[in-house]
Amino acid sequence: MASNRKPADERRAEILRCATRLFADHGFDATTMDDVARAAKITKRTLYRYMSTKDELLFEIHDSFAGYASVLDNLPPDSGDPAVELTELIRLHVAMVADHTTEISVFFEERKHLDGAHARRIEERRDAYERRAVGIIERGVTSGAFHDLPARAVAQAILGAMTEMYRWYSPGGTMSVDRLAAANTRLFLYGAAADRDIDLRPCGPPPARTEDAEPQGARERVRRAATTSFASRGFHATSMRDLAEVANVTKGAVMYHAGYKNDLLEEVIGATFRGGIDVLASAPRPSERAITSMHRLVCAHLGFLSTHVDAIAVVNDNMRYLDGEAFRRVDRLRDQWLGHYSDLLSKGIANGELAAFDVGFLTRTLVGMLNSAARWYRPAGPLTPEQLATVFVRLFFSGISAAPLTR
Repeated sequence: MASNRKPADERRAEILRCATRLFADHGFDATTMDDVARAAKITKRTLYRYMSTKDELLFEIHDSFAGYASVLDNLPPDSGDPAVELTELIRLHVAMVADHTTEISVFFEERKHLDGAHARRIEERRDAYERRAVGIIERGVTSGAFHDLPARAVAQAILGAMTEMYRWYSPGGTMSVDRLAAANTRLFLYGAAADRDIDLRPCGPPPARTEDAEPQGARERVRRAATTSFASRGFHATSMRDLAEVANVTKGAVMYHAGYKNDLLEEVIGATFRGGIDVLASAPRPSERAITSMHRLVCAHLGFLSTHVDAIAVVNDNMRYLDGEAFRRVDRLRDQWLGHYSDLLSKGIANGELAAFDVGFLTRTLVGMLNSAARWYRPAGPLTPEQLATVFVRLFFSGISAAPLTR
């Protein structure tokens, strides 16, 4: 009689696939070992033969994700032509994201739950990947093949924009993987502007850091506690008791001022989108060229990001936990926020300022670049929000290549 038992390696891979899907859909804290065993169609006892704890399972998912390693393994050695190397990096990275959207979701959104030693191992792998990208940019700048822009910020912007594809890429979408790779290569090497010689003027200083201000009143303390706790621990890992302790109020006061935890999550995300929309709405000037207005928009966005780091982390990593009408309400706000970018980019394409890119691709890529900055940008670092905005806008509209675009 044939055995129904799978080989150990195959069984282990199936467990990791099921756990990855569950963590992506429901979050690490909301998923139990029972859920994983049920999804993998095995007993809990069998599961424990492969993974002793849920924490070990999360680390194994991160450790077995070979996306970054496979790109590094397939990148050619230093060819002497940084543009060729960057083109190949873009092609491999886009393909990696398209093939591993679920794994990347868990990689970024559940990484906060890794313990210190495991987190450092994963960060070392990520850092090695980023160093390779930074090295390509630095060689290009040194040789004169690339414009003199900060190599680390450029590398993180390019990698971040492409990685954010995991939020929207669909195999059945209008752009194939090859088309997306070609569009990203064209964009990051030569820019979106029809005339790459763009003139950027100062945007002005960013607003004061609102997350550093002392919250006034119990309700505001509760909302601030929810923002910091959801950002650092995650929505499911934060209890009402946790919120009460952080806000220095009773658990009853949390419910009185904010209702249930889901209500607080919607309030934090909705307030973040509304604040961002107000900032973006005041940035452009109707009489300006589209690229000038976009520079103002990006400055405003990064200024807002620099003062709302935790709130934006809540949006990026926890919005998926809203259900039903609550999700639809904040999704309408997100569409309104994205509209500020798509409208300006459409205007630029229509008036000839921008090349004939797909406006949806441009919007998602620019917003992805900005959203990804929330994971690595720190206002106390070497670049102010305005300086980083200038790097992003020059990269996006002029490209990194110093060579002319040949058609």
